[in-house]
Amino acid sequence: MAAGETPPAEEQVEALRRRAETLESSTAVSRADMSQAFEPTWATDLELLVGADRYFRRIGQDMRSAQQSIHINQFGYKSDALGKDATGILVKKAAEGVVVRLVVDDQGSTPFGSSKGMYGELADAGVQVVVNQGFRPIAKRGLVGGRLRRRTNVAGLGHPDHRKSIVIDGRIGYVGGAGFQEHFETGEFHDLFVRMTGAVVSQFQLVFLASFRYLGGPPVENLEALIPDIEQPDDAVRATVLHNAPGFRPISVAIAEIIDASRETLDIVNPYVADPPSIRRIVGASRRGVRVRLLVPAKANNPVLALAQRHHHRALLDAGVEIWEHPRMVHSKAFVRDGIEVLVGTCNLEAWSLRRSYEIDMRTRSPDLARQFAHDFFDPGIEISRPGTAPQRAAGRALSRAVAALHPLL
Repeated sequence: MAAGETPPAEEQVEALRRRAETLESSTAVSRADMSQAFEPTWATDLELLVGADRYFRRIGQDMRSAQQSIHINQFGYKSDALGKDATGILVKKAAEGVVVRLVVDDQGSTPFGSSKGMYGELADAGVQVVVNQGFRPIAKRGLVGGRLRRRTNVAGLGHPDHRKSIVIDGRIGYVGGAGFQEHFETGEFHDLFVRMTGAVVSQFQLVFLASFRYLGGPPVENLEALIPDIEQPDDAVRATVLHNAPGFRPISVAIAEIIDASRETLDIVNPYVADPPSIRRIVGASRRGVRVRLLVPAKANNPVLALAQRHHHRALLDAGVEIWEHPRMVHSKAFVRDGIEVLVGTCNLEAWSLRRSYEIDMRTRSPDLARQFAHDFFDPGIEISRPGTAPQRAAGRALSRAVAALHPLL
């Protein structure tokens, strides 16, 4: 990493700790405190893990090896086979004295509904769980299994927590698109995680701590262990955590920047491509000579968004964009620009992700990670995909056009 690209490592650590100390000393963390913005920092050991057999095995290994803390922010953590497997690991680690904390979403994880029994088991083991309730006018705050406070939630309505990130011992981080749910384990949903080490992990940590406290979690101690001093090696690469929150959308800005900055190649994978401004940018990139490859599911699990997306296929194809329809439900969200820059995480190209949901991504300048994406994800994915087409029949065109007109609500 070139000198002067980022502040010195010591200054970054101290700044993050000061921000964490402010959060932990506050009697109440507000929604405004969720708007966590970061300066570029550095990452090492970036590893792309494609397919559930790879990423869940690696996550499980790291969780079993945890010595101090496991922090998980997960939209979908339900009591099916995979959720129960993860719970078994977390219960055992809590019994060993590892501090385990979870931030989950009510809609995606049903901790007060169908998965209530599993969350009771976690709480009984001492795992600290808080819940985002983005679709309830009266929300519960505090630890699951403890004394929950009810409060009005008008400001939180329409803001689900769609994030999937993990921090282990303050030194190992993961970000990706998969939930702890069976349809990822079976491969019905095709997804990925990126594992990393380095100072960027502390940025993920601060986002987690803000969310945990905002949702009623108790103050967190031992910040020096959670945000540790880490020596920067010579092979570190530039990386930054981007975090969308209500009224605060750096991921959405970064997506526009990456598309507009592309000059030679642009690879995009996303399950729901229905945002007209983003599509216009993709069209513009292709028309100025960028080779654009768009990988989408042949049959998305959300038929409404699938219809809206297909309305835009004609404009994309006419501009020269390669659309590839994967035989499985591709659920990954990533952009790879010019073989040097990668944006990967949880943000979809539709209104909820871009404007309403809590989302988290990592942006990095890493030719090595870009090569991993080409070799392990895009090239093999496109090889088994079929070329995308636009609606052919008049009825199909009319229906997709009508649904696409609803894009602010999708």
